[in-house]
Parts: sequence; structure tokens; C-alpha cells
Amino acid sequence: MNILEHLAPGNDAPALVFTDHVLSYAALSVSVTELAQRMGHSKKLVALEAQPRADFVIAYLAALSAGHAVALLPPGDAAAAALFHRDFAPDISFALNGGGWQMTERSNRARGRLHPDLAVMLATSGSEGRPRWVRLSRASVAANAASIMDYLGLTAQDRAAQTLPFHYSYGLSVLNSHLAAGGSLAFCGASLIADGVLDAAARLGCTSLAGVPYSFELLERIGFRQRMWPALRSMTCAGGRLAPDLVTQYAEAMRAHGGQFFVMYGQTEATARMAYLPPGEAAAHPDCVGIAIPGGTFRIDAACGEEGELFYRGPNVMMGYATARADLARGAELDELATGDIAVMTEAGLIRLVGRAKRFSKLAGLRIGHEAIEWSLRERGIACAVTGNDEAITVHAETTDADVIRLAAEAAAIPQRFIRLARHDSLPRLASGKIDYRALSAPAPSAAATPARDLLQDVRAAFYPRPVTPQDSFESLEGDSLAYVQVSLAVEARLGQLPNGWEAMPIATLEAMADRTAAPRRSWFGKVESHIVLRAAAILLIVLHHASNWPIPGGAMVLMMLVGYGFARFHREPLFEGRVSAILHPMMRNLLPYFVVIAGFALAWEQIPWASLFLVGNLGFADPAKGTMLPFQYWFVEAYAQLCLVTALAFSFGSLRRAVARQPFATAFVAMIMAFGLRYGVPLIYDIGLRKIFLLSYVLWLPLLGWAAYFAQRTSQKLLLLAALAVISPAAAYFGGNWTGAWVMNLVQLPVMAMLLFLPAIRLPRLVLPGVMLVAASSYHIYLFHLVIPELLQLQGYGLWGIAATVAVGLVTGIAAATLQRLALASLSRKAELATREA
Repeated sequence: MNILEHLAPGNDAPALVFTDHVLSYAALSVSVTELAQRMGHSKKLVALEAQPRADFVIAYLAALSAGHAVALLPPGDAAAAALFHRDFAPDISFALNGGGWQMTERSNRARGRLHPDLAVMLATSGSEGRPRWVRLSRASVAANAASIMDYLGLTAQDRAAQTLPFHYSYGLSVLNSHLAAGGSLAFCGASLIADGVLDAAARLGCTSLAGVPYSFELLERIGFRQRMWPALRSMTCAGGRLAPDLVTQYAEAMRAHGGQFFVMYGQTEATARMAYLPPGEAAAHPDCVGIAIPGGTFRIDAACGEEGELFYRGPNVMMGYATARADLARGAELDELATGDIAVMTEAGLIRLVGRAKRFSKLAGLRIGHEAIEWSLRERGIACAVTGNDEAITVHAETTDADVIRLAAEAAAIPQRFIRLARHDSLPRLASGKIDYRALSAPAPSAAATPARDLLQDVRAAFYPRPVTPQDSFESLEGDSLAYVQVSLAVEARLGQLPNGWEAMPIATLEAMADRTAAPRRSWFGKVESHIVLRAAAILLIVLHHASNWPIPGGAMVLMMLVGYGFARFHREPLFEGRVSAILHPMMRNLLPYFVVIAGFALAWEQIPWASLFLVGNLGFADPAKGTMLPFQYWFVEAYAQLCLVTALAFSFGSLRRAVARQPFATAFVAMIMAFGLRYGVPLIYDIGLRKIFLLSYVLWLPLLGWAAYFAQRTSQKLLLLAALAVISPAAAYFGGNWTGAWVMNLVQLPVMAMLLFLPAIRLPRLVLPGVMLVAASSYHIYLFHLVIPELLQLQGYGLWGIAATVAVGLVTGIAAATLQRLALASLSRKAELATREA
């Protein structure tokens, strides 16, 4: 087989690359040869647990080298292994056992004959709820690897990141094609978006990344198109339909990066791949799967230009299916594969899929049979019918049991977010008594039961007056950093934990999870994102500084840095697309309590502080002593609002936002240096004395620093940012008065930046977590209201006790104000909803 030809004693090229060692082709050859000899050369059936480790690759290659047939089983799935052993009685099995890799031989058993051509077996959904095993010949495996190597242009210099399961045909094809090319596979982690995986892929010099559509949706959430490393030259997507806009965006991003983006189409029954979209066609035809791979051809069962079932012919077509050991003696039973997809040939000669001919969906890179889910649920006494597409599966059931979603997800081996539940008094049926699936084909309701009110109302309160529905997610609502803390607090209170990726989950899904998820077993420590801890620490520093007048400023600078970090984390995509409302809407929500403060001062002073009302009090022409602006400590709100407006204006220019989208770190770094110059240049033109510290121009470098911190993905970028700050901070302290407070204020930014860059999450004692989250969620209101009562009571005149009382009363006042606002907005949102229903 061509995937074995580079296994040679003298080939020192890397084959398998790990974070702490490299296995060369020569070393791999020795291990493969030794194990092949142990396995013997009379053809056997080998059951191989597809663990992402070198042991798996060695066993896989050894089985092929010795001429055996190898079945790849999902890792850690004891039930699937037991079922396979029952149905196929393998002669040899490899699996993890007690943490060690174990080979088990089964002798003295009557075994059925194995066909000489049979090489690999992969599972796919069966119509009766049991997996059907696809039988692949040695020639099919070799032909598909060669075709993929051909159209991807793989060479010995290519290195793929291993992020897909090996028992999945796509994941196995990545291994096969790179070994066929003499390239290498880097073991970076189990998922593209798991902590450290992308950093490891960059560090190990990966030239290609493979993912399913959901992988790319997750990559978008972390801004991957702005994080590509120099060695990356190709990305591939298969396993379902990728949204055309993402196809266009990744094709353009890879083109600008000097690489290529491949949309691919395949099925396990065709070993892996059947079609690919040439990268040059992606911009014009992002909804197509392309052309047949080298050696393959397509046929559409319809007149030219019309829709019809798609058929594929090529050397990589399977031998057939198997459900028992006796099936493994059969030879090739078809030379043309009915894909089950409805397709049309475009005028450009490209295949475009338009639907399904049979009842299955492709989700999370898996082909899910609807009948298999029905069978599994009916075994549990649940009368149901299943429909679906490549976005979700809907279970139509005559039950109100929310546990149906969990059971269906387990049966399909996919996350629960892909399952929807539609309840019926009785399922529609035809005259024959069969389920009327056509009647069920209308769009189904969103996941799970009607959600409980509390989480939905908490989210509505956080985003009021913007309408919020159960189908919305935090991400779709384009929430900001303050809303993130508020909503995450509500989600954790409802579920007892923060699920991974909760920001992208519909509110209805989160409510359903709460209804059916038992309280998690808790440790003494919990994890919280560092930016939340920094927000809480910054507001505490501000309150203490104002209460004591000790030389410990700097909290407001940290908050200003976090504003820029929040813009990058939560609003980068809308900004890159020119949707500046993503920051203007949160700005207006955040100004509501500020205007309450203005109203309070106006009543007390019996005059309106016009400069503050128009958000220009920090510009130096008004005076709190004359009642024309609020006290100086409110400068931050005005600078924040001005920053939002400046940012919205900047990203209104297409050429500028495209430049920032292409190089977000580099542009932010340069802009930050220039903005630091503004700090000293503006006073030469507009001199307002010491009040210059309240100008946006004086602090603009801080949000740019926070923006750059988010996009500093490579270690070199992080170190560059820290090094620049190590120079800027002392300079700012020296030229900012060279007094203790100036040094504290500026040097505190160094550990803050180090945390943002190198410590994205922190483990804290679980007893203090609620307090940290509450203070962070209320930080803005604490900033606005923390001095109101202490100044009325003149608490600051009582020494240390007065300072402690001022801090405590200030925190309680701010938290109470935040709580009152949330309750008021929740009440308003409920009234608005009732008014809408009555209308």
C-alpha cells in the first residue's frame, strides 16, 4: 500500500510529531515490523480502538502491513466494542486497559473466512439502529489516499494537525494521505478549539488543518482568521455543509495568507473523499462541493441541468456493508455508489447539493440515521418520529419528557444542542398507519421544553430594550463585556456551571440543560476567566483609592484596557463587517444609569450639568464647582462613550476595517504606540493643565493595548507586547509626575497584561467565586454610585474605620443599584412581552 512505502529503516524524516518527542519513519518502521510479526501473516480480523496516540498508528500500520483486516472502534466506548465483538468475533483486539495499551488474541474459536481484499472497516449508521460496517479494500484505501495527496498537493514537507478522530473516515484520510506523501502528523490535542491546541499546532509547524463545519464555527468565535501562523498553507473542511459566507471568508483569508482553502465532500462508503471545490472557485461558488477527485466521476440521475440523485464511481468505492462476521467473506458488490444526496450540475461544471434522498443528516462531521434514533427511543417506550437536515435533528414525540433530548443525543452520539423536540398530541399518520413524515417536515420549534422564565428574563434585562427570544444566544445578541459577566452569572446560577461554548447556545437550550442536568459534583476550586477577576480587582482598587486617597490609582486604567479587550473579544466580527451598532447599542445601555446620576446631581444642584449630559465634561471647559459638570471621578464614562463613537467612526471606513481584519495585532500595536504619542502631543495643542489626564487622547493607548492583547496569539507577539509595556509604563510614570501614585498606576498594568496574555483563566476557592462574579457584574454601577452615601454620611473622616466603612458601603450601594436596574429592566421586558402578546 502506498501509505506504507515511506516506512524504511533509513528514512529519518518525521512521521509522528508530539509536543515532547518525534517518531521518525525509521523508528515507526521498526515498531510496525515487530508488531506485524507478533500478529502473524495468516489473515485475521483486528479490532483497534482508535486512540489518538502512537500506539494506534503503529497497530493500524502493522495490521495493514501483515495483510490483516482492521476495524476502527471509537475510543473509550465499551458498548460499541462489546457490540462489535459480539457480531464479528475479532481475532485480535487493541485497546487501552487501565491506562496501558493492550493486545489481546482470541484463539480456539470458530471464525469465518475473510476476503483477501478486505483491509479496513469503518462504522456508519444502520437502518435498524445498529451500526453497519463499511468494508474497504486495500486498493480503495490506497486510491483515496493518492487522490487526496494529488489534489491537495501534499509533499514530504507537509504536516497535518491531528484533531479529528481516527475512527472517522475524514480523520483517517488525513493520516493516510500524509503518510502516503511522506509527510507527518502532529498530535496537538483532541479538538481544534481546545485550550492550547492551536498554539501547539503553530509551535509544531503544522502546514494544514482539517475540520468539520462546526469546527469552523468555533474557530470564528476565537478569531482564527486573524491568528494564522506562517507555516499554515492549507485548510480543509468536510463532514457536512459549511455556510457559504464562511467558505468565502476562509477562502479569502487563506488566499491572503498565501495558502488554500478546500471544501470537500465525501462519505465513509467512498473511503473518505469524492469531491473537492478548487480553491479558485470558492469565491464565485461557495455553495458547491466542486468536482470529482482524481480517478472518480459523478452521475446525476436527471436530465441535464435538473436536480437528481447523485451517483459516484471510482476506485475508492466500498466493497459493501457488513453486519456480521459472515459478511466479511464477500467480495466487492458494487462499482457505483448511490450517495443518497440530491444534486445539480451548475453551468460551471460544479456539483451543488440541494437535499437528501434518504433519511439521514450530517451533523458534527457524522452521518446520523434518523431511523437509528427512532429505534433507540422506541426501545425506551417513547413513541416518536425523527426528521432533520444538516443543521439539526427534530424528535417529534407524544411526550412532555425533556429527557428525550438527552436520550436522542446519546443515541446519535452528538451534542444535545443539535437536537430539537417537537411535542404532538398524536403523531400524524397515513391511511396505511405509517408515520406521515411529509406532514412533519415543516420547520420545528426550537430545542426543548418551553423555557423557564428566570434565565430568559435575566438575559432580557441585560439587553433591554432590545427584544430577546428563546432562540437568541449571547453571541447572536452581540453582548459586551459587562453583559457577559451579568449573563454568565445568571447561567451559572441556573445550571450550576458554565457549559463550554454557552455564549453560542440558544437560551432555550440552556434552559433545557438546566431542566435535565443534575447539579454537577463540585470541587473546592472553580475556574473563572481572568478578565472577570481583573474587572473585580480594578473596581476594588478604585473604591479603595477614592475612600483613602492613598497613592494607589490605576484601577480606571485597567478598566480602560479591559474595554479594548472586550471590543476585540465580543465585537471584532461585527466591527470587521462594518456593523458598528454592535458597540453603540451597549454604549446606550451603559449610559442609562449614568443619566440617572446626572438627574440626581441636577436635582441636588438645581441646575443641569450640561457638559456631562452631552458627554464632554472631561474636555476641560466645564467646572464641577459651578455645577456645569459632574465631579471629576466620572470622567471614565465620558471617555468610554467617546471611545465608542471614535471606534464606530473608524470602522465605518471599509479600507480601514479590512486592513485591521487582515492584521489585527500589527495594526493595534502600531496604533497603540501612536496613541501613546498623542498622550503628550495633544497638550501641546490643547493645554488644560492637570485635567489632561481625563482626555480620551491621554488614555486611548490603553484600549488599543487591550485590543492588541486579545489578538496576540503567538508567543512572540505576547512577548513583544509585554516588552513594549515594560518600556512605556516607566516612561509614563516618570513623565507623569514621577510620584508614587504615577509609578503604581502605570506599573500595575504589567501584571495585568501578563494575566491577559498568559493566564486566560484562574482557579479560585469556590467560596469566593460568587463574590468575585457579583462585584465584576456590578462593577460599572459600583463605579457610578460608590461615593454617594459615604459622602452624604462623611464616612471618610473616621480614619481606618471610615475607610473600611466607605469601601463596604460603596460596594453595597453599587451592587444594590445594579440589582435594582436588573429587576426594573426585567419588569419592563415582561410588560413589553405581555403588551406584544395582547396586541
